[in-house]
Amino acid sequence: MEKLTPGYLRSWYVLFTVGVGTFLSSLNTSTTNTVLPTIERSLGITLVQSEWIVLIYLLVLTILLIPIGRLSDLWGHRRVLLFGFAIFTSAAVLCGVSQNYFSLLWGRALVALGGAMIMSVGPAILTTTFPIEQRGRVLGIQALMTYIGLSLGPVLGGWLTQAWGWQTIFLVTVPFGISGLLLGIWAVPKVVVADPKALDLKGTFLFILGMAAVTLLLNSNAIKQYRTLILSLLVIVFVGAIWAFIHTEREQGDPMIDLELFRINNFGFGALGAALNYLCFFLIIFLLPFYFDQVLHFPASTVGMFMAITPLVMTVCAPIAGAMSDRYGPRTLTTLGMAFNTISLALFGIMVQLGLTAHWTLIAGLIFAGLGTGTFAAPNNSAILGAAPRSQQGVASGVLATVRYIGMMCGITIGGSLFYLLIGYFTHQGADTVPAFLHAFSIVMWVGAMFGTLGFFCTFAMTNEAHNVAA
Repeated sequence: MEKLTPGYLRSWYVLFTVGVGTFLSSLNTSTTNTVLPTIERSLGITLVQSEWIVLIYLLVLTILLIPIGRLSDLWGHRRVLLFGFAIFTSAAVLCGVSQNYFSLLWGRALVALGGAMIMSVGPAILTTTFPIEQRGRVLGIQALMTYIGLSLGPVLGGWLTQAWGWQTIFLVTVPFGISGLLLGIWAVPKVVVADPKALDLKGTFLFILGMAAVTLLLNSNAIKQYRTLILSLLVIVFVGAIWAFIHTEREQGDPMIDLELFRINNFGFGALGAALNYLCFFLIIFLLPFYFDQVLHFPASTVGMFMAITPLVMTVCAPIAGAMSDRYGPRTLTTLGMAFNTISLALFGIMVQLGLTAHWTLIAGLIFAGLGTGTFAAPNNSAILGAAPRSQQGVASGVLATVRYIGMMCGITIGGSLFYLLIGYFTHQGADTVPAFLHAFSIVMWVGAMFGTLGFFCTFAMTNEAHNVAA
């Protein structure tokens, strides 16, 4: 049993502080997506404009997570975390008082900036605060806070919007942001960075340019005018920027990202596995509501009950998986998580052919989806952060969050694009609407299962060793 010393208790306040930030970020994402149609009607904006309310958040997050993570390694994790809470809270107020589209868009961009600062340093602070034998456990608790925010968001967002208007979904986060800031000032220890170095400005610029291009490519539905020209330019910018970035980082004495990290099994395969896990998960989450609506014709309340199964399972198993990874190592749990995700996709793939038993297969698939990401997340986070040196914990946290968001966007883009392409094909072949939907849905799920199988082999290539955070 751990001894309840002042230092021991203080470390758990650090965990609570990081947990508040994690909860805020996931709550903000899920509430905003839920009430987007209401915001669109209230501000009198178009569908494309409303898509940018979501896209600006993803864009800022994706391009800044790793650079801010590197900045925190140079300037100190505590300082970045506190600035993150302050910016997030101020931006939430701006969103809450917005009466027009452009002030809301600016507010969302600043919310993303604050969120990027919080998310890029949160895991780094935990791994440098807690001993190695507790790393999986605390990262599991952090994952739990993510799933609580994702679970509460749709319900809380709908209720607040109906009662007091959409602005309240932003204002309700302000007390949490202030609490996180005050807790961080008191609980998170000041750490002096030994021999601070200058930020790699050239590498950072090239990385931001490349990630901005790929984010826009993965969310290309928001591009309506001059679409072919813009998409072609984005591909050119992405390829050129990433090539130049890799060349620059290899020659840089103190690069933004040490590319040698990706040669470490648990870091490289762990990052790729994380992207594939979230790709599979969001492919499911994106398409299932359409199945409920267009095939089963469930009302919104019933859809909500079914969709709540997955985050509920994740909430239960995430801290358990994190604690178990401390004992058995990360590879066993991450590989098991990828296997669960693949089984889930396979169940959804065969579900459309099962007739009366399809509902039970649907429930089983939702449970396995929750088990997949819930079992995978904390052990994989522990493996990636444990593989990185102490001096690069911030950039490792940024990589972790970035590949997660890229996986999410790829799941939605691949799932949605392939699905609508197949529906068009089957409809052109003379199939009715529902049969065309079911055929397309099944094929997309089996394609997802192929990605899950690839992720299974990625995680199997990891080691079960729990590395100490090196100097």
